[in-house]
Amino acid sequence: MKRFLILAGLFLFTFSNALALEDLDDVGIAKYAVIEAKMDYSPIRTAPDVNAERFSHIRKGFVLYADKQNKDFYRVDLGLEKPYWIEKKFSDVQAVIPNKHIVEIDEIKFSEDKKKYEIFISADIQNAYSFKEIPEGLLFVLYDVKVSDELRIKDKRGAFSVIPVDNNILKIKYITPALFGYDVIPHKKGLVVQIKKIPKINRKKPLKGIKVALDAGHGGLESGVCANGLEEKDVNLKIAKQMKKALSKKGAKVYMTRKKDKYVPLYDRVAFANKKEADILISIHQNSLPNPKEVIYKHGVGTYYYNEQSRALAQSIQKEVLKFSGFRDDGVNFASFALTRPTSPVSVLLECGYLIDKNEASKMNDKKFQKGYSKAFADGVENYLRYIVVF
Repeated sequence: MKRFLILAGLFLFTFSNALALEDLDDVGIAKYAVIEAKMDYSPIRTAPDVNAERFSHIRKGFVLYADKQNKDFYRVDLGLEKPYWIEKKFSDVQAVIPNKHIVEIDEIKFSEDKKKYEIFISADIQNAYSFKEIPEGLLFVLYDVKVSDELRIKDKRGAFSVIPVDNNILKIKYITPALFGYDVIPHKKGLVVQIKKIPKINRKKPLKGIKVALDAGHGGLESGVCANGLEEKDVNLKIAKQMKKALSKKGAKVYMTRKKDKYVPLYDRVAFANKKEADILISIHQNSLPNPKEVIYKHGVGTYYYNEQSRALAQSIQKEVLKFSGFRDDGVNFASFALTRPTSPVSVLLECGYLIDKNEASKMNDKKFQKGYSKAFADGVENYLRYIVVF
């Protein structure tokens, strides 16, 4: 409620469709429209194009400042050398104001428990932010802020460094040799950056107690690939169930985004994984090609990641399922998918094989092969955990 009262105090006049953002500089008193993200992980892009690179993702309710628009996008000013863009469908305009509201921060508090570190940042309005995985660890950036002369920093551990505000941008660096999940959580008095600790891993049974969200791709009216008498949604579910058994046998706590043939929206799957506080999120799919005739050249197993912290998991799964299946290596690939972008779980997507390839389709639909494939998959997840435990 407080945040909306503050925004209300900033209003010069109510934004309406009759006012184009192109005209903001000309009205004499207004320059920025206050844009609020209306869904979690709304993408901020480098250009006004749905295929443009994603610069950042922000939580529902966080604020941006737009100075231009076109049919589908608002152009936002983060105080950087270039503008960025957010789709209108992901945002609502709350007000039009002459200047950006620069948030004054008077407290940064670092704390930890057994599972995570937290950075509380005081703020009357939750402005835009971004994460960047860097060689030393993680860099969190908060835009349109200034630091109070009476700033209080509470950090007993000393693993974090606050980089002084420059051009209304605050940076906080977290030093670690390996990441295992991070996110931002809205707080009634500001925001909280959460960074998961690498769990204590039993070397003999690395998956013991690890929470894994398994996503059987597609479902319901969304069939996915249909080829060789099979529907991808059915194959995905059969394999995911076998994978759950293989992971559970090794001690993992496994949660499935769907257990039957039903449609589940993509971001509901992500929300489910977050609700379960999953350590790892893996989406299971079968691949295809626009031109099925090209399957003679391109087929096999492919694993996909988006965040650098997830690449080692993708590599480990790829290695083991290739060894078992004998399929062609379709690579460990960087890709921006809804199920690879989450940062709180370590997230990857596995294309088990190409359903348009008769040999691979036949094997992926064979229960005995599914069991062997799932065991190899679970071995890959287990080996990944052995790898990160050295950190």
